[in-house]
Amino acid sequence: MLSDTFYVPKQSGTYADAFLVNGLAAILNEIMQRAQGPETYRHINIADLGSHYQIRLAEPIREEWLERLGFFHSPAFYLLSGGKEETTSLDTNTRNVDETWAGVRAYAEQRSALYDQDVKGADIEAQLKDQEPPHDWQVVAFLGDWRMQAQDIYNRAVSGWTQGKPHFREYLRALLQLYAAPGVDANQILQEWRKIAKQDDIPHQDTASQLLNPHQGKGQNESKANALRMDNIKDRPWPEEFLKACGLWHCLAPRKTSDTKDWKVYVIAPRRLTWGAQREAYRNFNKYLWRERKGDATSLKTDITSLLLFYKAWLDYVETVHAERDDFDAELARPEKAISGFYVAQFKLLSQNAYTMVNQSFLSLPAWGGTIQTRSDVTGMKALMDEHLDVIHGIDESHSDGYDLLHRYRDFVAGENWEAFFDFAASYGHEILRRYNDGDKWVPTFSTIHLRRLFMNSKKPLSAILEHQGFQNVAAAIRHSTVIPQYWKAEIKQGRAQGKDQFYDVQYGLGAELKRKSTVRDEFVIALTDFMQSYNQKNSQVRESVDAEKHFKSLRKDLRESDIEDVISLVDEYGSELVANLLVAYGYARETRDDN
Repeated sequence: MLSDTFYVPKQSGTYADAFLVNGLAAILNEIMQRAQGPETYRHINIADLGSHYQIRLAEPIREEWLERLGFFHSPAFYLLSGGKEETTSLDTNTRNVDETWAGVRAYAEQRSALYDQDVKGADIEAQLKDQEPPHDWQVVAFLGDWRMQAQDIYNRAVSGWTQGKPHFREYLRALLQLYAAPGVDANQILQEWRKIAKQDDIPHQDTASQLLNPHQGKGQNESKANALRMDNIKDRPWPEEFLKACGLWHCLAPRKTSDTKDWKVYVIAPRRLTWGAQREAYRNFNKYLWRERKGDATSLKTDITSLLLFYKAWLDYVETVHAERDDFDAELARPEKAISGFYVAQFKLLSQNAYTMVNQSFLSLPAWGGTIQTRSDVTGMKALMDEHLDVIHGIDESHSDGYDLLHRYRDFVAGENWEAFFDFAASYGHEILRRYNDGDKWVPTFSTIHLRRLFMNSKKPLSAILEHQGFQNVAAAIRHSTVIPQYWKAEIKQGRAQGKDQFYDVQYGLGAELKRKSTVRDEFVIALTDFMQSYNQKNSQVRESVDAEKHFKSLRKDLRESDIEDVISLVDEYGSELVANLLVAYGYARETRDDN
């Protein structure tokens, strides 16, 4: 009996480690499926232990399983392209790059034709379901891009598995021994493995391509931007490179940027989950990615949307697992408990013939799950993700203001930087007013109900502020002094609101003024009370000059003395900056039916 637990050391601190652990999981899955059946992948557990990834199986690998085991194809596909005939008969699974692209183009053309026939929504998805490209087609496109200069090295690593067919069980045992414990003598195991590999003409080592080893590729990838390494490519043991080639098919999401034409790759960094859960979420995630509009795939937006779309993809998986239940496993339902985030690398076309890896980073998944326990909670979180995606998609990155907005939001979503979010909310309030003034019919905004969900899931102590009636009334007054009158002003100007009267002026810069004054308590209180006084004064003037009964629905309600007392008490308890930030965020948000 062999072990039920395996340890994959984090050798590089890059996505190569994630490739490796997924590759080993793929091999273990093949062994267990042949011994126990097709559902065993759901019982392979991966956990991040800091210095190592741990893989734990439902039961140990048995010696008799290996004795009965025949040769099986590599979990990694061999790539064919360019119409080249292979010189040898390959006993392995293959994917054809050219055929994959042809299928993608045919699907896009059919989708466009149906759209022109006014077939949309669920109808178009139903008609095209059987023609959809495989979920991982972008992986094929990325590996098959000749300018990545990776296909030959990748194929060489994959083909070594087939070359080892005569001594298959010996290789498999050696592979399992390499990761049987945290401190195994890898050199001794590899030395024994090489003796067998020599008989089958398998290379002892393989070139460490920048694709599989971003820390060893050419380019600007120092921990500090003080060098440009051009001679750091070294050979790695073939078993490692083979496992990485297997693993990338289960965690790699490549995206081509629309502005810089770079390749950016997002690699799932597991925290604690089953391999089956990751596989299902990864499939959902890939489908979301290739349905994104090309114009929304800028270098900055891809970081943001990748995080939000994976969150949504995980929630889809959770709904599927709990299809027959309304109460959910709270730990399973929170994606931030399952994965840490994404390893990210950017490949830039620095010459006509070659992409070079120029940047590495890590994006943490936002911890927004809170206590997701019911189907309603999951539905609400998916609606929240859609709302944030709509806001991000609508920002024009080509303008400096839009670029700054997206930078602030990325700092928030990838790093739990709430100050960045409040800066974003205040600046986005100005963006809303500008776009309405420019004639936009609709500007995506956050809604108060989903802001409340976001705050209460992520920063529970804020609930006392958000639920305070005085806070809600003052936030509504800010909304009725900025976003709402600006919307109606634009509608009247564009002739889209016939018969609508404009009673209230737009207070431009209100949010920025309140935020600027928030650093000093007394100055903030004076600014807020001045606003409240002028707000009520304007209300009185309008009521005196119009028919109140006729225009009842268009008139604003006064703020009460108790409202300012409530807000001042909140300032004294929580501080003026926090209260001001929340007021501005809520004030520029969209009211929902529940609020009304």
